[in-house]
Amino acid sequence: MSRPFYGFISNRCTGTLVSPIGVVEWLPWPRFDGDAVFCRLLDDTQGGFLSTLPLDPILERRQSYVDGTLLLQTGLVTSSGQAVWTDFLPLGRAAFWRRIETDVPLRLICRPTFGFGAANASYELRDDGALFYHPDGSEGIQLHIRGRAEKLEERDAWLVGPGPVDLQLRYAADIIQEGDYLARPLEEGDRVETVTRQYWRGTAVTYHGPWQEWVHQSALTLRGLSYRNNGAMLAAATTSLPEVPGEQRQWDYRYVWVRDGAYGAEALLLAGDTVSCRQFLEFMFNVMDLVEKPYPSPFVCVDGTLVNGERELLWLSGYHGSRPVRVGNAASSQVQGDIEGGLLWLLLRYWRLTGDRTFIRDYWWAVEAQAEWLRSHWQDADASLWEFRDAPRPYTHSRALAWVGLGAAAALALEVLNNRARAVRWRHEQDRIKTTIYDDALQHGGRFTQSFGVPGADAALLTLPLYGFVAVSDPIFRRTLALIEAELVQDGLVFRYRQDPLGHPPYPFTLAGFWLARVYLRQGRMAEADAVIGRHAELATELKLFAEHVDAESGEPHGNFPQLFPHAGLVTALMERQRVARGAPLWRLP
Repeated sequence: MSRPFYGFISNRCTGTLVSPIGVVEWLPWPRFDGDAVFCRLLDDTQGGFLSTLPLDPILERRQSYVDGTLLLQTGLVTSSGQAVWTDFLPLGRAAFWRRIETDVPLRLICRPTFGFGAANASYELRDDGALFYHPDGSEGIQLHIRGRAEKLEERDAWLVGPGPVDLQLRYAADIIQEGDYLARPLEEGDRVETVTRQYWRGTAVTYHGPWQEWVHQSALTLRGLSYRNNGAMLAAATTSLPEVPGEQRQWDYRYVWVRDGAYGAEALLLAGDTVSCRQFLEFMFNVMDLVEKPYPSPFVCVDGTLVNGERELLWLSGYHGSRPVRVGNAASSQVQGDIEGGLLWLLLRYWRLTGDRTFIRDYWWAVEAQAEWLRSHWQDADASLWEFRDAPRPYTHSRALAWVGLGAAAALALEVLNNRARAVRWRHEQDRIKTTIYDDALQHGGRFTQSFGVPGADAALLTLPLYGFVAVSDPIFRRTLALIEAELVQDGLVFRYRQDPLGHPPYPFTLAGFWLARVYLRQGRMAEADAVIGRHAELATELKLFAEHVDAESGEPHGNFPQLFPHAGLVTALMERQRVARGAPLWRLP
């Protein structure tokens, strides 16, 4: 039931969304978390866009990635002929390319705005295109056109083609200081495209098995969501794409969540990319707070600075009328108790797979700071991984991840430093955490619950056996799984929970389905795991991309897009499936 949706391209500094007919409707510049110059995605009239559409009605369309890369090709067919173009963002440059081969003339419209549509662009016509700039001169975009082009009466419109046409957009944050950069002649398109293609082709993973194309595409997407300068990994490429159109569940995910990034880095590690994993770990350790909670905010900007709350862009109508459009995220002030544990788990996996003793020794201060905070604060109430905006509670998943973090730190203390005293100290606290969680489960019919003292489950409990906190054969987990299957699983898809302060989430959470598949793998239920994975692959977009949620009936993606979580979940699940198929044991924390 795959359906057409936006294509995603990236140069690992920013990312673009391109509609199924090739209209660029989302592009923040110069970074993922910057202001968008094209944001028609969030407002049909005020948001800027770039389009090259034929004059005649479109009879057919097709879209695909080129040769396993993040270069996106769009083809349109009319009664008069066809047009095909390739879009890409070159590495190391604030630029966008569109390379066109067309039998028919195309109407080019380039309509950037600044500040998410708050300011219309001023305009200067140039010999080979135009300069669009903020009225105060603070930023600008140069459009270069090479090929047949005729200026139309509209100030931002041209007729281009037939024949080959190259379009390039260059962005500069200060058009006075960087005017020379904008005025440079258009580069040779063949060379820029070749170099960009070679870069992405060099990032392929070594996986052979079922859903191979999905694994390769998800790994590419994870790399596309990472910031090239430092290895930071974004939760998603967009802001304010709603979980539920017309309601208020829309947030800005263009930041580096510790939890989400750790999931993504673990997936790439399992796929053989140890460098990206190490880069992400190093970035996270170097934004730690060594005085109080290691991560006082659950996420940071791509440069490591803190996000300062949340604001609403009231002049934008929102995606399909879903208001408000938000920039920033109020969850920046939340306490989330699971994130340090998840990062220590990732570090232990990195150590076990690479034996990089020097890295662990160099960052031992980070291990100790996180483990000591977990030892002292695991009983604190928090907002959970679901970022509930009501009063904090003692969530089971958060406490279990404290157990994970302390266990990972203890293992590193023994294996890398031979420090028995530290390992004993942290494992003693591990035992206390496990006893507390089991005692609470016994108060609720022998089942784990979403939070202490409150009956009912959530999908996060599926992760407990994935870390080795509990065996899949444990009676308490089996009863918990039965409850999750009865209340949260529907046709192979998994809802994260059934109720929160905003009401009833109507769509399944894509990552949770991959958690369920991994649980089934551990239970030896390969056919059921395959059915769950296959159901999710079926509901990916035609370009094999996932959003945060999906409509089980229509296949329509919901929430920010593309989302790191499900792509990481798919890669991890299939890497584990590969091990099961070979008879190799699955890794867990002892």
